[in-house]
Amino acid sequence: MRYPNFIVQPTKNKILQKLERACIHNCYPELFFQQYLLKQNNPFKKATYSLTFDFDFESDIEAFDLLLDKLQQYHIKAGFAVIGKFVKKYPDIHKKAVEQGHEIINHTYTHPNNPHWAANRYFNKLSYQEQKDEIYKAHEVFYNILGIEVVGFRTPHYGNLHTESVYDILKELNYFYSSSTAANEVEGFSAPFWHKGILEIPTGCSMHYPLAIFDSWNMLRKKNPFILDDKKFIQEFEITLKFIQENNLFLTHYFDPYDIIQNNKLDAILHILQDIDTKLYRDLKEVVSE
Repeated sequence: MRYPNFIVQPTKNKILQKLERACIHNCYPELFFQQYLLKQNNPFKKATYSLTFDFDFESDIEAFDLLLDKLQQYHIKAGFAVIGKFVKKYPDIHKKAVEQGHEIINHTYTHPNNPHWAANRYFNKLSYQEQKDEIYKAHEVFYNILGIEVVGFRTPHYGNLHTESVYDILKELNYFYSSSTAANEVEGFSAPFWHKGILEIPTGCSMHYPLAIFDSWNMLRKKNPFILDDKKFIQEFEITLKFIQENNLFLTHYFDPYDIIQNNKLDAILHILQDIDTKLYRDLKEVVSE
């Protein structure tokens, strides 16, 4: 059975999103997830997963060393969305990540609406020039301290705080991609797609929660989380990855380091990823063209 296009196409209407999510999550989540993802065009043409982490807080930095050790142990490269201010404050650990072959993703200079640096600022309320300054200053920090030219960006908190102006700014800076959207709210069926000359890589969902971002915040930590159980969280990840493998699909998630290192969740995730090809976002340059 295939759903009609108007049912599986994402909607931006928040009221409809909430109603749609409740209906699908309670009635037929697996079927929806499967039929939705089977419509994607996977640029890698084989089962592929991209693992990323967002370093928003001091607690994430504290988890950095352990995270790098585990990734090295399992021979997996990951993408790290990092803040310019944190790179300036903790240059050595970020240099270590680069030396080990991981990818740095521009997550702005101060991460607006972050209690450490910019608690009362919101990215979507900044002017075009202010947004550009946030992205450009971080880019300069990465170049001057880490010696790298970053090619990708992730909007702080993305979702409602992500703006269309980002794509124009990224084009000005010759960036290749953004990963600032939720897969269930945009086109692409969880695979990368071109938008305004920038490759958008939406972060994905999971088998039983196809209309919710599968991350540690939504699933485990927010008020009224979807799962609230570490064991079930890992089971959900494993079931989802099995479907990706069996159908040669693409999927990406992001996790918060200080959440994911607790209760052996990181080890469990990395163990599951031993059976699938993992790629960095920048690897997409080899297989896509506008």
